Amino acid sequence: MNILSNIFKKKSDKVTLILNPKGNNCIGGKANSEFEIPKLETSAIVYFGCISKKEQHLKQIDFDLHLICPFFIDLREPVFFDYSNSKKPELIRENVPTDFQPLYDEIPNTAYVEYKKLNFIFDNPLPTKVKIGVHNIDMIPGEIGHCGKPNWIRDENWPICPITGNKMKFLFQLAEIDDCETLVGQEIIDEDFDPYLNFCHGYLYIFYEPESKVIAYLNQY
Repeated sequence: MNILSNIFKKKSDKVTLILNPKGNNCIGGKANSEFEIPKLETSAIVYFGCISKKEQHLKQIDFDLHLICPFFIDLREPVFFDYSNSKKPELIRENVPTDFQPLYDEIPNTAYVEYKKLNFIFDNPLPTKVKIGVHNIDMIPGEIGHCGKPNWIRDENWPICPITGNKMKFLFQLAEIDDCETLVGQEIIDEDFDPYLNFCHGYLYIFYEPESKVIAYLNQY
């Protein structure tokens, strides 16, 4: 019985982000009138969801975390935002490795992109068998990411907070979400981007430093 208990405990340690219409969190959608998205001269900063301050799996976040990111720059090095004012985060430009130059000159920094709003939860279910072709694959239906430990695609690249110098804490990572369709702005990004939230078909990693309330976004693909 102890062996079986350890097996099931090990499986349930992974907390998964799962699409669920009753979830308190959302991917996609648009910012409410109280939230101000900062400006970047070289790229549009895109709003792509919100983590509720009521989320029990992220107790270190004591505010509604509105997710924003300049998707059209090179995010292989992290981009940092100061969320000291959670309704008006500021882009951090000093003491960071980020290259703020645009990857796509044809996408203006004034572009507005909006994705379909989908609610989700944090949960730790066991995978189920899903048949794909002739294969039975272990999957969690509706999975869009996970928290706990980052699953690096490339070399580990753990952000250091530019304000405190502390190693930042991993919050969660997101994979491509084909249900999260582009509702507004696809005509601007059509040549280079699929019509859904995909993070260059890799992972978007999100980190947090509780002392400074800095959030870092990093993309690997």
